[in-house]
Amino acid sequence: MWILNSVILFASLLGLLYGYRKGEGLELELDKKEHKLFFWYPLIQCILVRTKLEQVLLKKQHVSEAVKAFCQTNKPEQQVRLFWYQRIATALTVFVLFNLLSLVGALVDSGGLSLVDGRYVERPGYGEGSSELELRVKVKQEKEAPHQSEVPDSQEVTVRVGEQRYTQSEAEQLFEKAIRYLQEDVLGDNPSPDSISERLNFCKAIPGTSIRVTWVPEDYKLVSADGSIHNEDISEEGITTSVKAVLDYYELEREYRITLHILPKQYSEEELFKQGLAEEMNDLSVKTAARPFLELPARIGDYKLSWEQKDSGTGFSLFILGLVGVFAVWSYGGRQLETRLKKRKDQLLLDYPEMINKFTLLINAGMTIRQAWIKIAEDYGSKGDGNQGRKRYLYEEMLVTVRELKLGIPEKKAYEQFGRRVGLIPYIKFCSLISQNLIKGTRGFTELLVLEASEAFEDRKETAKKLGEEAGTKLLIPMMVLLILVFLVIMIPAFLSFRM
Repeated sequence: MWILNSVILFASLLGLLYGYRKGEGLELELDKKEHKLFFWYPLIQCILVRTKLEQVLLKKQHVSEAVKAFCQTNKPEQQVRLFWYQRIATALTVFVLFNLLSLVGALVDSGGLSLVDGRYVERPGYGEGSSELELRVKVKQEKEAPHQSEVPDSQEVTVRVGEQRYTQSEAEQLFEKAIRYLQEDVLGDNPSPDSISERLNFCKAIPGTSIRVTWVPEDYKLVSADGSIHNEDISEEGITTSVKAVLDYYELEREYRITLHILPKQYSEEELFKQGLAEEMNDLSVKTAARPFLELPARIGDYKLSWEQKDSGTGFSLFILGLVGVFAVWSYGGRQLETRLKKRKDQLLLDYPEMINKFTLLINAGMTIRQAWIKIAEDYGSKGDGNQGRKRYLYEEMLVTVRELKLGIPEKKAYEQFGRRVGLIPYIKFCSLISQNLIKGTRGFTELLVLEASEAFEDRKETAKKLGEEAGTKLLIPMMVLLILVFLVIMIPAFLSFRM
């Protein structure tokens, strides 16, 4: 997995280098606050152009129209491209970050113990303690068997690798007493003391007391100090033995002896294979205890073994999580555009009555339509609201129309383009009134404006009421959560007082 992660990371670095070289002047043309990931744009542009995906994205009419509604420039196509670049750059950044995390996870998995030359495991250093390594062993039967083998071709094995040991003289200085067992039920999963075939439970202490227990089996060949039972080679009648529990409580000591009857255990072919594998590994561990590597067995009976290190899959999981993150970011970008478009629509509807009222007053004061339009737009521009974070889409669109008028575009065409850009019925109706006035004259025009202003204020009331209802709906869930918290604050102390 780490190889794939490294290739993706290397390709990403090359892409960043390409973007740095090709985008040296791009930073000056873009808004740094809005396009923080501009360094990806040259690479994205190169990929989209060469794969002809750019034309496919630009043909998404609903997205293009939504983006153009937000831009008040003479380069709407460029704004649509930048929207797609920004969206792809966000998804690409998420993918690269999760790929980096995936690489780190894969490297962490490969750290610690590792398999060397297919048969050797590097031991921990002096004093580092024992470690475990997850391996996968592949089994191949060399001799043909009369029946199908029950041993699987591949199985996972946990190899416990002891630390590299000191010499006998050094071990004498470091040696210390290590095992004490305490348990309420010594039988464990066994039905009775007369039928022992499973591991015994040797506990370290009696629960709720300061009594400590040391278990001393009568025959360590049958019962180990850790409670494991060695009943592989006993007869069918079983063997009777005993275990002594030494209970120590400060200076006091008591002994309790339990008589046990050990029964033989029946092993399947797979269990016999695992048993032989464990015994062979123990023998090799003892033989190679002073060596820097633990040698793994190459053959068990008629089975040939080959070893490979098990991958925990952390790197792959992070890689998949990165792909999910890319999908989530991509989906969020689409929903964010719809949200911005709705906010723009609501703002335009709320600003419409104010604008038409100003327009009516200026017309009644003797100004022409052109003069009134320029007056309203330039008043907004002179206040600098659009540059101070209080951007109003209505007046930004009016400023665009002012620039068109100054460039010599006919008034009727400029006002009609304004209505099409805004795309809302009240504005289209307003532009239609202006166009009719330019054709037929000013007779009755002021009365129509007054009537339109009155209707606009009524529509604004309805719009404000609708927005208030939507806000109330959004607050419903937090209010329910607060209600539940209030109930918990009241009820929990009440229940506690009843119990007391």
